[in-house]
Amino acid sequence: MTKKTDFVIVKMQPFRKDTAKIRGKNMEKKIDPEIYVYKDLREKILVGELKNGDRLVETTLAKQYDVSRLHIKSALRFLEQEHLAEHIPMCGFQVVEFTEEAMEEIEELRLALDCVTFAHFAKIATKEDIACLWKMAQRISVFFQNNMVEDAMEELDLFYSFVYDKSGYIHITAILDKYSDYFKIIRRKCTSDMEVNIQAATLLSQIVAAVEQKDIDTLSIKLGQR
Repeated sequence: MTKKTDFVIVKMQPFRKDTAKIRGKNMEKKIDPEIYVYKDLREKILVGELKNGDRLVETTLAKQYDVSRLHIKSALRFLEQEHLAEHIPMCGFQVVEFTEEAMEEIEELRLALDCVTFAHFAKIATKEDIACLWKMAQRISVFFQNNMVEDAMEELDLFYSFVYDKSGYIHITAILDKYSDYFKIIRRKCTSDMEVNIQAATLLSQIVAAVEQKDIDTLSIKLGQR
């Protein structure tokens, strides 16, 4: 299905109760319709498929996603809370541009929270935890060396999720999870450059080494160099 706006044509994937799922720690969990729509629209806004000023018509979206207007309204309110959509009286919702300045703000948030989370993880990590990080870092390096970028990025997402979960900082992790889609876009911005990818893999190994040595100062520096 497609959504035609004044500017672009964007594919919309209908919500299906039997297939709409998200990954949990050790299981798959079904996702509510409004969350599915919210996450799908958010991703399209973040990657630029939906442009600034594009209208988000409730009736059209409800038909395209095969959900009720109440679900669409809730999804649009979620986007509004993140300043990715705005409600215009008598007109409805429209997309708000996600700017470079906003991306930089999110990156600063990520760095601050990562420094706290990784520092705590370094203090409590077991030998088994460190071994898992090294295995993931090695797989990421191999993927990048073989230009398997998407595999590398998926493994990198698992790397960060592992640290967040093991840190035990549930409130910080909740914030990081909320903005996980933003962070994935940040990580993927330069993946077309092979040299940059190799450097990123090397830096990741240095981060693991700093965690293993419990060198918090070096760890903070390396996290800031990503």
